[in-house]
Amino acid sequence: MRVFKYLFFALLFLIIGFYLYGLFVLKDEVTVSRDIVIDRPAKVVYKTVNSMHNFNQWSPWPKMDPDATFTFQGPEYGFGSQMTWSGNQSIGSGVQTIVETVENQKVKTKTVFKSKDNAVSHTTYRLTPVDEGATKVEWIYETDFDGDIIGRYVGSMLDGMLGPQYEQGLQKLKDVVESQPVYDFSNVSEESIDSQNILYIPVEVAKQSEISQKMGPAYGQIMGFMQRNQLDMATAPLAVYRQVGGDVEGGFGGWRIDVAVGVNVDGLSGITGEIQLGRLPEGSVVKYIQTGSYSQAEKSYEIIDAYIDEHELVASDDPWEVYVKGPSEAAEDALITHIYQPVKKAQ
Repeated sequence: MRVFKYLFFALLFLIIGFYLYGLFVLKDEVTVSRDIVIDRPAKVVYKTVNSMHNFNQWSPWPKMDPDATFTFQGPEYGFGSQMTWSGNQSIGSGVQTIVETVENQKVKTKTVFKSKDNAVSHTTYRLTPVDEGATKVEWIYETDFDGDIIGRYVGSMLDGMLGPQYEQGLQKLKDVVESQPVYDFSNVSEESIDSQNILYIPVEVAKQSEISQKMGPAYGQIMGFMQRNQLDMATAPLAVYRQVGGDVEGGFGGWRIDVAVGVNVDGLSGITGEIQLGRLPEGSVVKYIQTGSYSQAEKSYEIIDAYIDEHELVASDDPWEVYVKGPSEAAEDALITHIYQPVKKAQ
C-alpha cells in the first residue's frame, strides 16, 4: 500500500513539475529561423517569395503528400496573395496569406492551421543584400501559444522539427532563383512619350526572311510621296509589328507589319493607294536600344519581356522599332535600333 502511496506522490510531483516548468520556464512566443545566401539581387528573390502562387516551386512540404490539394486566391503577387491546402497528417490543412510586404526587403505571411484548431502563426522572409548582387534570405517562423502549457512544450521542440525543413526549402529556393536567366537591363529604360503621326503601308509576309524584301519598296513609296508633297521626316524609318508569325487559328499565320515614317502633320490630302495616315500611341513605354545586327531582335524582345515581367508591367499595345542608324549609314555591327513596347501596370 505504501508503495502505491509513494508512486502517487511521485506522479503528482512530476505533474506539478511539468506544469510549473511549462508555466515559468517555457515561453509562449517561439521563433524558428534559418538563412541562406542566394547569388541574385534582392529584387529577383523578392519576386519569387512575394507570391503564394509560387510557393510550391520551392516549399519542402508538397513532397510530403503528393496527393495534397492546393488552391490559390487573390492577386498573384503581394498583399492578399493566398494559398489554401489540404493534405495528410504530415502537412494538415490551412490557409496562408501574404499580409505585409516591403519591396525587395521583406514578405510576411499569416498562416491559419485549420487542422490544428485554427492555430495562427506568422512567417517572414527577410532579404538583405550581401556582397555584389547576392542576397541573404532569412526564413523566420513566429508563433504564440498564449498560455497553452502543452503548446509551450511543442514550441520547445519546433526548432528541431521545422529547422531541417526550412533548410531544405531555402536550398530549393536558391536552386529555383539561381536557375533563372540573368538579363542585362542596362540598355532598357521606361519613358513617357507623346503621340506621333506616321505615314505607313501595311505589309504581310509568310516568312520572316521575306520581311526586308517587302519593307524596302514600301519605304520607297512613302519617301516618294513625302518628297512630292514636301513633307519632312519627323522620325527615322520605323516598323510597327502587328502580328509576329505563329499559328493563328482560322487566319493568316505570318507577319503583319506597318512600314512607316513619322510626319508632323495632322491631315493630308492626296493620299492614294497603299499609303495611310496613322498614329503611334502616347503614354508609357519600355525602350530598348539594340546595337548590331537585326538578327538580335528575338533576344532583344526576350530582354524586354523579362524587364516587363520583373517590374510587374504588361504590354498594352503593339511594339515598334525605329531604325535610327540603318545599313546605308553603318556596318552591320554598328546598326542602331530603338525598340518601343507600350506598357501599363499589371492589375
